[in-house]
This record gives sequence, structure tokens and C-alpha cells, in this order.
Amino acid sequence: MALTLCAAGQSPTGSIAGTVRDSSGSVLAAAPVKLLNASTGLARTSATSVTGYYSFPSVPAGEYELSVEAAGFQRTLRKASVEAGEATTADFNLALGDIKESVNVDAATPQMQYQSSTLGGVITQAQLEGLPLNGRSFLELAKLLPGVQSPSRSNNNRVFVPVLGAPGGNTGSGGRGTRVTVDGGSIMAVGSFGSQMGFSQEVVQEFQVAAANFDLSTGITDAGAVNVITRSGGNDLHGSAFYFFRDHKLSAYPALERDAANPDPFFQRRQFGFAAGGPIRHNRIFY
Repeated sequence: MALTLCAAGQSPTGSIAGTVRDSSGSVLAAAPVKLLNASTGLARTSATSVTGYYSFPSVPAGEYELSVEAAGFQRTLRKASVEAGEATTADFNLALGDIKESVNVDAATPQMQYQSSTLGGVITQAQLEGLPLNGRSFLELAKLLPGVQSPSRSNNNRVFVPVLGAPGGNTGSGGRGTRVTVDGGSIMAVGSFGSQMGFSQEVVQEFQVAAANFDLSTGITDAGAVNVITRSGGNDLHGSAFYFFRDHKLSAYPALERDAANPDPFFQRRQFGFAAGGPIRHNRIFY
């Protein structure tokens, strides 16, 4: 069992760690800790060290349930969220009682990362689904994070994500050197730089942006790094459909750019599609 906290960097996983104590504040050694993702059936077990510490490194992003069982103490449950490249701290304080009794405590979510000096953050699925996004290019939301400028498009379907503070030169200027990966694999255009693979907003679960002081797991880059995590199916059938419509009647015509010969220029945009997911084999294979 690892005794140090694993920094996931730009890998498509996060980590959960914490300390187990009793009601008096003393640490509990060899206490069994179980991690479960009810949606996919992923389950892992660990045990606390002599200092009461436990950790689950390389955990896929998602929602989990942690449980601790120790003789003479009530079984304690806690929800925990895992984000790509982030560490979630989930501490436990066990109460005396019968192990058959269960206690639920507050959920744990990634907070300020004291063990890392990386400048950046994660755009969550709730933000992807809830924030207005003209054109449905999810990388546009990267500018919500510190040190990131608006993405720009280039030829050959490439997208550049400029990061403030990136060095100049061929790769740093204009976001050319910002490395973009999907589930850990690079989608950079060979030789000409820039992200060269587009994804529907429905496919993305979340994405992490690191602007400065990130570790070497990003690969070769002298600028920022974007780590995209795609959505996964689960044991329950789920799906969504969308239709976005916009035309010249719903769009303002800038007064200072009007063409007297064309007072009402035609414009129309329709974006539609659907996404679905579910199990192929329960707890094993999903689509």
C-alpha cells in the first residue's frame, strides 16, 4: 500500500486518500476501506497504514461510495467525487457501536490542492451541460480557468488553446504548443501543432486544463496542457437528445457594421444529435 499521495497529473484519472480516526481522534490501523462505483460496478479495497492513512490512486473520474468497517465501530459511508488529475481527500471519524449499524457522512469533493502548485482546473460535466455555449465547442469553456485565453481555429480543423505565460517561439505563440489529450492519448497535429480532432459536447464528461507548473506526465510541451475525459456507459440505460436553432431573426445586427445594401442578411444554424449509453455485460462492458 502506498504511503504517499499519488499525483495524477494529466492522466485520465484522479485519486482518493484520507485518514481514518476514532471518536477520540486517534488513528486506526488496518481498518478495511472499500471503494465502489455503483454505476459501473468498479470496486477496490485497501486498508489503513499504522498512521491511519489509506489511498486509492489512478481512479477513473466519476462518483464513488467509500465505506470503512472496523470491529467495535459503526460502518461509515461517504460519497466522493473524483476529477481528472485531481486528488480528493476523504477522512473518516468512526463512532463506537455495532458494525451492523451504518452512518452516512458528508460527501467529499476535490478542494484546494496543497500537494500541487499546478495552475489550472477542471471543467465539470455540470458546466458542460448547464453553461450557454455558442457553437457547442467545449474547448471554449477552457477560458473560464485562470491563465487561459479564448481558443482559436486554424486550417485543417485545428484548434489552438492559448495559455498566458507560455514561452514564445514556434510552439508557444498563440497556443500552438498547448498539448491536448483524450483519455491519455495525444490528438495533436503532427508537425503543425494544434488539436486536430473534434468531439461533440455530448461525448465529453469533463476536461482538465493545466496552465503552469504541471508535471511531466503531459508529455512534450512548453505551454499548457488540456486533458479530455470522454463519457462512459454504466449499468443503467441512459441517453439524451438535443436540437439548437438560431437564425438571423434571433441575432442582433451590429449597428456600426450594417451594410445599407443588405439590411437583413440571411443566417441560419441548426445543431442536433443524440447520445446513448448502457451495459453490454453488467459490471464489465459498457457502451
